Amino acid sequence: MAMVVPWLIASGQRHVRRLCARAAWKRHESSFYRFFSRFKFRQELFFKALLELIIANFGLQELLIVVDDTLCPKWGRRIFGTGSFFDHVRRPRPGYIWGHNWVVLAAVVRLFGVPIAVPFWVSLYRSQSTCPKEVFRTRLQIVVQALQTIQGWVSRPIALVADGAYNNKSMLKPLAGLGIPLVSRLRFDARLRRDPPKRRRRQRGRKPKYGAWLAKLQDIARAGTGWETVRAHIYGKRVTLRVKSFEAWWPKAEVKLRVVIVHDPTGKRKPCYLSSTDLSMTALAIIERFALRWTIEQMFSDAKLLMGLDSAEVRAPNSVIRHASITFALLTWVRVWAKQRLATLQAPPTSFGAQLTELRGEALTQTISTSSLGCKLSSRNLDDLARLALAS
Repeated sequence: MAMVVPWLIASGQRHVRRLCARAAWKRHESSFYRFFSRFKFRQELFFKALLELIIANFGLQELLIVVDDTLCPKWGRRIFGTGSFFDHVRRPRPGYIWGHNWVVLAAVVRLFGVPIAVPFWVSLYRSQSTCPKEVFRTRLQIVVQALQTIQGWVSRPIALVADGAYNNKSMLKPLAGLGIPLVSRLRFDARLRRDPPKRRRRQRGRKPKYGAWLAKLQDIARAGTGWETVRAHIYGKRVTLRVKSFEAWWPKAEVKLRVVIVHDPTGKRKPCYLSSTDLSMTALAIIERFALRWTIEQMFSDAKLLMGLDSAEVRAPNSVIRHASITFALLTWVRVWAKQRLATLQAPPTSFGAQLTELRGEALTQTISTSSLGCKLSSRNLDDLARLALAS
């Protein structure tokens, strides 16, 4: 708590000296510097405790997990885990950066009616050129191993949402073995096939695994037949979409998919190709579930802008990994605190930034109240002093 409370109250870069100065638990400064590098930390137990906290507070009957990776640029020498990665959203133009690549798993929940992602698992991806061969794992292998561990923790059904980078054979085959359905974006150049034809009586030869090739997805999207109109609630809005849905085999991944082609009736956006390994899902359910993937992008933004994920000055292996783990855990703790303390408000804040501001205000109010040295202050005066401290 000596590190967590100052971390939450502070804004901007979290220097260890700055956190030490604001901590109520006074110890030598070296204890704070050794917090990340040497303190006892069992990572899997930490992640399990976070997941149990999420399930207990949000009452999840099904665990919907969203997965993605994010980049954090780094400067300096001998920082553990750094490598060269291509950043697709870099401005002013996409390009390579030097830094960390974090693979994060988060549970999708609803807080005050708004879907959000609350993280509970984070792993550092290291490129093959900067990592020993015996410990190297791809991003997909990291996710599969994490899901295997999580499946041993919970008895609830698990479903997965991911971007198109995670929709390939290396991911789909292990997920089929685990019984975890995946909703994701499908490559526009994916070649699909029909079901194998029924065999004629006494027909010789090996039974075909797949049927005839389907037309290219772009050609199917240009066809004028087979479309239906649906009303979907995505990204906080109710929109009208034209969709075309069908089942097909993807030989490259050796799996059968429910494919959904989404067309914008206004013509402002290109067709979107989605897929689900759960063949029982409707086109509308696939569209609305895939839209929940955006919650993890907002979570990454909160972690970097408000919690200092990409501004950490840590170098040692333990420090790098534990700093990121605690940073994402703080996002979850703030969301759980908001669920417990702000639900009674007439209009509870829905954004992470507003909830963090409420937490800071309550922490400062309690600090001022306990340090008033016998002076009687009304709750209104305490709130005014807390707002003044937050604004300064």
